[in-house]
Amino acid sequence: MKVFKNIKKFLGLAAVYVTIIPVVLYLIFKHRLKFTPENKDFKKIIIYGDVRSSYKIHNKIACLIAEEKPEMVLFTGDVASNSHNFIHFLHQGIIEYKIWKNIEYYPTRGNHEDDLFFYKLFYDLPYGKTYYSFDRNDMHFIVLDIIDGSKPIDDTQFNWLKNDLELNKNKPISISMHLPLFTSGHYPPYKNQDLTALIDKYNVLFVFSAHVHCYERSLCNGVQYVVTAGGGAPLYPATLDNPHKVIREQKHHYCILTKEENIFTLTVKDINGRIIDTVSQPFFKNNNIKVK
Repeated sequence: MKVFKNIKKFLGLAAVYVTIIPVVLYLIFKHRLKFTPENKDFKKIIIYGDVRSSYKIHNKIACLIAEEKPEMVLFTGDVASNSHNFIHFLHQGIIEYKIWKNIEYYPTRGNHEDDLFFYKLFYDLPYGKTYYSFDRNDMHFIVLDIIDGSKPIDDTQFNWLKNDLELNKNKPISISMHLPLFTSGHYPPYKNQDLTALIDKYNVLFVFSAHVHCYERSLCNGVQYVVTAGGGAPLYPATLDNPHKVIREQKHHYCILTKEENIFTLTVKDINGRIIDTVSQPFFKNNNIKVK
């Protein structure tokens, strides 16, 4: 009888620890953001995405990003393989903590964040919304919530986007959205002519996306469409024709955005620290575009 009591006591303590430890870790490693929409000047901004559950590669990329000492990270989506799994988000938080504990870190919702409960539990989102905008480095950053390639952008978000672009039409603009508008596969591009026409109408310099695990840059009507989905998830080969493609690399990587005078420069480094692409854009895309 005493043995059974001891077993029951042990199981009870184990249950308490199993419950308490994840909660404590969550409170330590949860993403926290003191958000202000007003412009700030930063020397270095990192853009990357699609880490999923490849923890070893993800951690190496995160260490490289931490060594870069950016003031801001823009994440292009897919933080975990399973949006219903608390542990997946917790792992991601522990790895990313070395980055976001001292900087501004802005997430873009990915298709693997289809369930919003844990996504909103782990991330402080500006205005509590999954789409939002703000200014940094004299650039207007827009983050969209588009995760279903079979559906058009919803009217509420699209109308908000049109209004936001109009209010900031005299600024350089970048847009982050998880699904790419231009890609060589292996998933098809997000086909939305209303959205691309709207982008063409305004001074949008960069559109950052993820979803297709690789690095790819396309150029269309003066806009650099950048797929940065090499944060750790398994890489995908090209399967589709993309007439706007400038470069495609099947490598884990991250992007660095800097500003000097009236030029924004995007530098892309692979997991070994090698530069695999560089492109510069003037403040206004109607000017000559310098591509390296």
